[in-house]
Amino acid sequence: MGWRIEGGPDEGFEEATTEGLVAHNKAASEAIRVRFEPANLPSTPVAAYAVDDDGTLLGGCIGTTEDVWQWLTIDVMWVDPERRGDGIGRDLLAAVEDEARARGCHWSKLNTWEFQAPDFYERCGYVTYGREVDYPPGHTNHLMRKDL
Repeated sequence: MGWRIEGGPDEGFEEATTEGLVAHNKAASEAIRVRFEPANLPSTPVAAYAVDDDGTLLGGCIGTTEDVWQWLTIDVMWVDPERRGDGIGRDLLAAVEDEARARGCHWSKLNTWEFQAPDFYERCGYVTYGREVDYPPGHTNHLMRKDL
């Protein structure tokens, strides 16, 4: 039986390819099968914000918890440049991690570029487990995690 490669987008082939991979993953791993049951699909948002006495936003930390796999993903972290170094970032991160622990999470993960805050996260207990060099071109993306 012969075969050939076809290029270009094809919605039907894309859907069938995705379904094939999902079926394989579910058959190969009980943890993946349980995680992708319909009731377990949504991630649960978690967030903390720092505001001054006037209600002005000084910073925020936004993430999600995967309650079945018991992990936290930090998606967004920002502190006003004028207030960096005041401990706001540390307190925001701690608040989100505390909420994740209360939900049963055992570890946290995040990505940060070299021009963002890898040193900050290291001071907060995160370790780099991988680096994507030249992603985007000219930069390094640090993949970091922390046991909670």
